[in-house]
Amino acid sequence: MKVPLNIQRSLVIEAAPAKALALLDDLESTIKRFPKLKRLRKLGELQYVWEMETIGSRMAKIAHNVSYGAAYQLDREAGELRWAPLPDHGNARIAGRFRLQPEGGSQTRLSFSVEGELRDVPVPLVYRLVAPPFIQGKFTSLVDRFLAATEDALRR
Repeated sequence: MKVPLNIQRSLVIEAAPAKALALLDDLESTIKRFPKLKRLRKLGELQYVWEMETIGSRMAKIAHNVSYGAAYQLDREAGELRWAPLPDHGNARIAGRFRLQPEGGSQTRLSFSVEGELRDVPVPLVYRLVAPPFIQGKFTSLVDRFLAATEDALRR
């Protein structure tokens, strides 16, 4: 089964834009804050394969071990990191954007968006209707935890 993803999140943090921009300079450390990331494998310059821990519920038999490849593009002047899926890597296709915008004085708005799809999600027939919103909810929770971890890292 395929499960679509389309998540938009944003929050304002107490960190100057210049300090927040340092996140983009250390891409691997920023990515590694994402919850349930089991392994990050570098393929080339700004290209990585993500391997994640199981997402979902094994008990309900709605669980998936997501992996995907992404190529990153950094626009430091715009305060934006974009990524696009790499073909033939894993069981998902995920694109997105992480953006930092000044929000008055010493605050920065972190905006995060991701879209794509998870492929080959094993779901029993009886759960086919509830599986997509359930898995989408799990991913949204991971994005929220990622943004909270990023905010914590900037407070240090």
